[in-house]
Amino acid sequence: MELSDLAQWTPIRLILQPPEPAVEWCDLRGIRFTEPFFDQTVLRWTQGADARATLRTSLRELAALDGEASLDPAGFVFHLSRCGSTLVSRLLATLPGMIVSSEPGPVNALLELDPSLVDEAARAGVLRLVIRALGRIRSGDETRHVVKLSSWNLRLLPLFRQAFPQVPWAFVHRAPAEILASILAGPPGWARLQRFPPRAAALFGLDRDAVAAATPEEFCAMALGAMLAAWQDEADASALVVDYRDLPDAVWRRIAPHFGIDVDAADIARMAEEARYSAKEPGRLAFDAGRVRMPSDEVRALAARFVDPAYARLT
Repeated sequence: MELSDLAQWTPIRLILQPPEPAVEWCDLRGIRFTEPFFDQTVLRWTQGADARATLRTSLRELAALDGEASLDPAGFVFHLSRCGSTLVSRLLATLPGMIVSSEPGPVNALLELDPSLVDEAARAGVLRLVIRALGRIRSGDETRHVVKLSSWNLRLLPLFRQAFPQVPWAFVHRAPAEILASILAGPPGWARLQRFPPRAAALFGLDRDAVAAATPEEFCAMALGAMLAAWQDEADASALVVDYRDLPDAVWRRIAPHFGIDVDAADIARMAEEARYSAKEPGRLAFDAGRVRMPSDEVRALAARFVDPAYARLT
């Protein structure tokens, strides 16, 4: 394949293992990122009738293609988990010409690297290349690109600021006890890291022995506190802080303008209609407020111990 042809493909996976790091690509031309998460869009492609073989290259090709027509992010969406960030990305994805990369696997693979094994400047450079490749103009009508990150990516916020120092970002939050109640009812992938205390300690900046000694519930609360602390270390006037309770209106009233995205009445009507449906379910499953889990007294106590003191400074 000619390099110019590969420019229309999308990186779907980073293989960061010896003997040489590699990028896996697939041809997503004509495929919109409409699922709640990037990896779900990739899965839809792999199961579709038009799916073709993927292609694997070195990182050199990723760098060589950076001059192709791509969109730097209009904004980054960071969050504390289970606080409406997926709703934000789903609503923004309804806008014409919009690319929304939601928790893309290649970005997470890069951020999971042990920082002691990689030069941070080099990692920031690769992060920039990957995100720009996700924002490649593949259909011809793309005009804006927003990246919604995984919650634990907050711990690597300085890396994003190094890679894209001029890009604005939003931080979506929610009462910690409510987040914990949701997390404990259906633990996210990062909760499993407690089984590997050295890795969990490095990723969240926690004490290794404390991670090993914690209950699963305590570990989740400790991780939330660490994410919030990382945000507070980096927060400045460029950050837009959005409360879960202000959604969905805050998407078109505050987040879109903060990212320099103009919306009209038709855009707002389209987003308001999309907000009626469950953000994390592909398709159009009506949102059921009855499924929102309320925190128990035990969960509130965990939040008060590990997260609330820092959260009080936020609110």
